[in-house]
Amino acid sequence: MNERELVEGIARKDEAAARALVERYGGLLRAVIRRHAPGLDEEDLLAEALLAVWQNIHRFDKRGSFRNWAAAVARYRAIDAVRKASRSMPAGGGAQLEALGGATLDEYLTLELEDLFRGLPAADRNLLLARYYYGETAEGLAARHNITVGALNTRLTRARQRLARQLQERRETP
Repeated sequence: MNERELVEGIARKDEAAARALVERYGGLLRAVIRRHAPGLDEEDLLAEALLAVWQNIHRFDKRGSFRNWAAAVARYRAIDAVRKASRSMPAGGGAQLEALGGATLDEYLTLELEDLFRGLPAADRNLLLARYYYGETAEGLAARHNITVGALNTRLTRARQRLARQLQERRETP
């Protein structure tokens, strides 16, 4: 079963595709979880990640790599688990959890933001970064892209709305 057949099988909720998913990608997902959530229940997180892939296959963009998408799903599950665990720890315990993972919560948030930005078209991503990260003026940015300031603001608004929708979808994903 090649990658396309696997994705189609998962979309059909085919039992053979479920087995193939576990056999082919279980090790990769486990490694991602181990990297991002060391010390947490690996088996539970793996089960959650596999279930999320199964339930959210409709969100997979077939132009991309299923392997990378599935790994990203596992990473999100692991990062969410670290956040939840750090909230339920006594004062100072979150720092111990961060030390185990080798990354701070700020680094996790940076990874999540980078992934959100990857979901945007490159042109919109570049406009958002130029305007809000690098502080370029709307007039200068519009002139550089040969569009009006109104058109630039419309594109920026739509890009921000797309980011907000992606973030909301991640929160709603079980």
